[in-house]
Amino acid sequence: MEFTDILDYSIKNLKTTKLRTYLTVIGIIIGVVTMLTISSISEGVQADINKQLSSFGPDKMFIIPTAVTGASAFSSPNQAATSGKLFLRDADILENIAGVKSLARTAYGRTTFGFKSKSITATVYGIEPVYFDQWDNYLELSTGRLYTESDRKVAVLGYRAANNLFGQNKVNVGSIVRIGKNDYRVVGILKEIGSSFSGADDSSIYIPFDDGKEEFSSQLAKNEINFISISVLDGYPAKDVQQAIEDRLISLHKVTSDTKDFSVITSDFVNQTIGGLISGLAIFLLFITMIATLVGGIGIMNTMFMAVLERTNEIGVLKAIGASQKDIRMIFVVESTALGIIGGIIGLILGSLITVFIGSLGVPYLISIQTVFLSFLFALLVGLFAGLLPAGRAAKLDPVEALREE
Repeated sequence: MEFTDILDYSIKNLKTTKLRTYLTVIGIIIGVVTMLTISSISEGVQADINKQLSSFGPDKMFIIPTAVTGASAFSSPNQAATSGKLFLRDADILENIAGVKSLARTAYGRTTFGFKSKSITATVYGIEPVYFDQWDNYLELSTGRLYTESDRKVAVLGYRAANNLFGQNKVNVGSIVRIGKNDYRVVGILKEIGSSFSGADDSSIYIPFDDGKEEFSSQLAKNEINFISISVLDGYPAKDVQQAIEDRLISLHKVTSDTKDFSVITSDFVNQTIGGLISGLAIFLLFITMIATLVGGIGIMNTMFMAVLERTNEIGVLKAIGASQKDIRMIFVVESTALGIIGGIIGLILGSLITVFIGSLGVPYLISIQTVFLSFLFALLVGLFAGLLPAGRAAKLDPVEALREE
């Protein structure tokens, strides 16, 4: 038999069992949709994280008053359970360590934030102006200006803090907002960072460090600060600077490396932690995809086995008129592969639509050519391999015994 004859014959057989064909194709569609959607979202999340982490280079580090491991470093400031304290004297001493280019002190807390007739509770950061210089590739100014060392009772707002926190009332440069019991004049509004993990930063409210110490004096001990941001001079290995900082704080706090009450958060720590989280997520998603693969493969294999049982007499006739074992095997392999291809095409279309819809809800996604190709290849191979065993069984049927079947 010519391949065109086999292809035509296989398609006609699939059309005669439309319901079973539809149900089998649905299994493949589910597998492809699952693979495409999960892979696209996973790649999108990873790209989004990498984009945001690109601003946290090896020349930057944070010092926080708690010993953290893994994901606990990324809990929000007001939720992190501190096990120690940082003070102004710590910052003053660390500022003189070789390799430290700049140091920014921060005092933050939860307080009321109001504009016009509406008030909310928000985290407000009292931070030194040098912080904006350290993170100028991340916290970019949109309108107005950044405050200086001499400014008092002024504020710089993140994009969402200015545009989303008060509904229809947009905060503009020059607006007066209430922080705690005091009025502050807004001097600058930052550009929207816009990544899926930048919501807290886009909603940030920054005021001068001295104002922050006054606003949160009841929440902090005398001369206490919440965290320290450091940038490293070019030419100084970040690990050496980190080690010098840890050694100095261990001495100041009278602790050991095993009982230290602070952490130095570096880009390496962040990348390792995020990498671990992403790897765990990837394994979980792979497990889900494998289940979908199994469902689709079993569906096709079941369809092909049923076809062999129902068409035993037909197979006998084909062999009697000269069809070889290769021809019989090819018929069933072509049928199963066709199911995989049809399911793959429909699955790619549906998967793309579902992924785009999920993306419209704010979830990052990236539909790459590689993901589309692998998803389609997956459908084709599932169809091919799921049909091999039933095809082999059909090819080995004895033509005389097959013709006796009714």
